[in-house]
Amino acid sequence: MIQTLSLQVPHLLFGPGSLSQLSNELKILGIHHPLIVTDKGVKQAGLLTKTIDACGTEAKTSIFDQVTENPLFSDVDKGLHIYKEAACDSVIALGGGSVIDTAKIIALLGKNKGEASNYLGVPNAIHGQSAPLIVIPTTAGTGSEASHSAGLHPDAIKPSVGMSSRYLIPKLAILDPDLTKSLPKHLTAATGIDALSHCIEGFFSKKEIPLGKNLALEGIRLATKHLRNATINQDDENARAQMMLSAFCGGISIGMGLGPAHAIAITCSDQGFHHGVLSGIGLIETLQTTCAQIPDKAKEVAQAMGLKPDITLAQGLKELMRELELPCNLFELGYKTKDLSNLAVLAHKSHFNIFAPYHPTISEYTVMLKKSLNIDIEFNKPMHFN
Repeated sequence: MIQTLSLQVPHLLFGPGSLSQLSNELKILGIHHPLIVTDKGVKQAGLLTKTIDACGTEAKTSIFDQVTENPLFSDVDKGLHIYKEAACDSVIALGGGSVIDTAKIIALLGKNKGEASNYLGVPNAIHGQSAPLIVIPTTAGTGSEASHSAGLHPDAIKPSVGMSSRYLIPKLAILDPDLTKSLPKHLTAATGIDALSHCIEGFFSKKEIPLGKNLALEGIRLATKHLRNATINQDDENARAQMMLSAFCGGISIGMGLGPAHAIAITCSDQGFHHGVLSGIGLIETLQTTCAQIPDKAKEVAQAMGLKPDITLAQGLKELMRELELPCNLFELGYKTKDLSNLAVLAHKSHFNIFAPYHPTISEYTVMLKKSLNIDIEFNKPMHFN
C-alpha cells in the first residue's frame, strides 16, 4: 500500500557562500537574539566568527560552544542555561549532527517545561512548539538539518536515546559547502557513510512513500559518486556540495524509518565511536539478511551505487569503506563487550526495527555481532588468523 507523505522540511538555502544570507533570513524570521550552539572544533576552524559576522549588526548573539563529540543531556543543560540567562529568542546550530541534535533539544526546552530526560527516550511526551531553529551544518552526514529527530546520550557511558517530533524540524537550513572544507578527511568519510546509511535503510523501509524513496535513491547515487572525491580533495567544492545534498536526502529518508544497521549502531554507541562508522559497520553485517527479503529493492540500490551484478551491497559498501580507510567491523573499530547476549537483546528491541523489511531475531543479531566482533560463534572467543 502506498502511504501518504507528511513531508515538512526547512526552508533551504544551498550553495557556496549561502551563509552570507543569514542576516536577511534573521530579519524575515523576526529573530533578534539567537543562541549559537557549536563545538570547540568548529570554533577553532574560524567558522563561529564567520557566522557571528553573517548575523549582521542588528542581531545580538550569545554563544554556547561546549557541545561534546557524542552529545550528552548535560550539554543541553549548559546551553539552555545560557539561552535563558541571556533571554535569547531562537537557536542557531553551527556544526555536525551532535551540535544540531543538541540545539534541537535546547530550542525545544526554550519553549517547553522540563529537561532533556522528560522528552528523549520518552514515547509520546507531550510538548508544544520549539523556539525558532536555524541549522548550518559543517559536515555532510547526519541529515539532522532535514529530519524530525534528535538523539543524545544520558551520560558518557550509555547509548543514545532519541525523540521525534515535527517541532524538531528547523525553520531554516543553510547548506554552504564552503563550511565543510576544514573537516578532516576521516570525518568527511565517516559522515558521508552516515548519509549513505540513512538513504539505504530509508529506501528499504516498509513505508512506501514514492517521493521519499526517490530522494533516498538520489542520496545513494550522490554519496557513492562524490564521497571519495570529497574525502580526498578538500577543495573539490562540487563534491562537497553534492555530499551536502546527499545528507539532506538522508535526513528526509530517516522520516521513513531506518533498520537493523541503526539498531546495531545505536546499541554500540556507548563507547564514544563515531556514529557514521558504526552505521556503516551495521550495514555490512545486516545487508545480507535484509536484502534476502527484498531482492528487487536491493537491486535498485545496487544500480544506484553503480555496482557490478556479481557484487553484493555488503561487498560494495565494504570496498568503499576500505577505500576511505574506515574500519569495517566492530573488532577493527576496537569495540569491546563483556555481555554479547545483552547487546543482541538490545539490538532486537530497538525501535529501528519497526519499519525494517525484516526484523532479525535475537539469535540472528547474536550471530551478526559475533561476526563483527571477530568472535568464534561456537566457542565464543576471539578468532586468530595466521
